[in-house]
Amino acid sequence: MTAVVLDQVTKVYDNGVLAVDDVSLRVDSGELLVLLGPSGCGKTTLLRIIAGLEEQTAGDVWLSGQIANELPPQKRNVAMVFQDGALYPHLTVRDNLAFPLHSDRTVDKLAVQDKVREMAHGLSIEQTLDRRPSMLSGGERQRVAMGRALIRGKPAVLLMDEPLASLDVSLRSGLRAEISALLRSLRITTVYVTHDQVEALSLADRIVVLRDGAVEDVGTPDRVYHDPRSAFVAAFLGSPPVNLAWATIWVINGDRVVLDFGGQHLDLAWTDPRSEPLTPYHGMSMIVGIRPEALTPWSAKTDGSRLCGRVSSLEYHGHEWMARLEVGFRPVDINEVRMRPQRRAMSNGAAGGRRGRKAAAAKAASPNGAVAGRRGRKAAAAAAGAADPPRHHGAHRGTHLLVRLDSPKGWASGQQVAVAVDVPNVYVFDGDGRRVDSPLV
Repeated sequence: MTAVVLDQVTKVYDNGVLAVDDVSLRVDSGELLVLLGPSGCGKTTLLRIIAGLEEQTAGDVWLSGQIANELPPQKRNVAMVFQDGALYPHLTVRDNLAFPLHSDRTVDKLAVQDKVREMAHGLSIEQTLDRRPSMLSGGERQRVAMGRALIRGKPAVLLMDEPLASLDVSLRSGLRAEISALLRSLRITTVYVTHDQVEALSLADRIVVLRDGAVEDVGTPDRVYHDPRSAFVAAFLGSPPVNLAWATIWVINGDRVVLDFGGQHLDLAWTDPRSEPLTPYHGMSMIVGIRPEALTPWSAKTDGSRLCGRVSSLEYHGHEWMARLEVGFRPVDINEVRMRPQRRAMSNGAAGGRRGRKAAAAKAASPNGAVAGRRGRKAAAAAAGAADPPRHHGAHRGTHLLVRLDSPKGWASGQQVAVAVDVPNVYVFDGDGRRVDSPLV
């Protein structure tokens, strides 16, 4: 059963700012869906639209199979946990937990106390029942906030707005595991907002990556990390971040596809399943992504592709070392790379109805206002890729390759080194950042 459906939801504020841009999502019953993205990408606005605290400009919201556009928040059977907990400071933990039950006149006082004790036991906060919020740790406050949201019974959907953002790093890990265990044991449908990729990867059944109010990618944590739909998703997920550089595609029919960085190159065998989708981009500038874990120190026993560079720095991270190699590739400014035009403002009436929105989206996607299908989209992408890569401040520095090392043995600053490349785990994107070497796109 589907618990939440967002159908082409758009939100434009009175000042013309486009906060949510034609978002369509489905959340299955019992699923933990994480909305991930940088500040200002529309995560919290979407959450507030589901809760009924914001009214969408266009599109539909469905809850438990019923359209909810006109339902006020109290009729939607949703529960919400805020970043700061939003507890009543003058009430004890016991009274904060009991507060939602006092409005239900069918629940007697003894039943209220029983429910409070049961919830406190389940959240391991029995010892705090007679304290006020000012006497609690950050983790305890969030447990109380969760308990208050859930004490009236299982909601249709639980909405959590960055509940761990204000906590110390040492507290986040433990509470993150507790939240995951509680939600999965109760099978509560949850939409969880965060900008922290670790939270998203460790908690989610599926991740929705947002950028500028629009959906950039949706999938399981493993799929979104290892097979990202766009250069932005590849760059946003991963610590240390993915290496991105411009390269020119050269197709040698029947032999191989060459990713030419200018002075160095990587080869894809003709039998590689990525070679065929790359053939239309012969001679064009594309973006290549290589995660640091796909690079390992080269040795005499190593076979396959390699890249060379000079060690500019070695950083000790406790459990590993991080090396930066000067390789002289053309750098990518991810802020200038977009799969769709950036639309931060709209005039009045621009989001007027489904047909109008589709036409506007089609016109924005094509310079001449035509929507061309797969062949046309490939041609448009090819045309975009054929242009010179965008220049930006700092382009003269060239690109560093980040390499993970178990030990820096044999490496030193200023030394020329070589690294082996796990070519099957190399990504290729067009000039707009759209993945072109994956069967998923």
